[in-house]
Amino acid sequence: MKTVKHEIKLERSVKIILGVFAVGVLLNAFTIRDIISPAEAGHNAKNTAYGEGSMHVTIDNWPN
Repeated sequence: MKTVKHEIKLERSVKIILGVFAVGVLLNAFTIRDIISPAEAGHNAKNTAYGEGSMHVTIDNWPN
């Protein structure tokens, strides 16, 4: 029985684009602030969760 093998090779430009995308995702996950001072980053996140820097939203024309 013969087997059919398909290989898909990505062009160099596609590999570069995917690599840049992967680096961007990693940088977004681990910001410089978290690497330098994780305690301060956690403190800032806690303050935002408790209302400092929060956002107020109003909805006009809400159906009754």
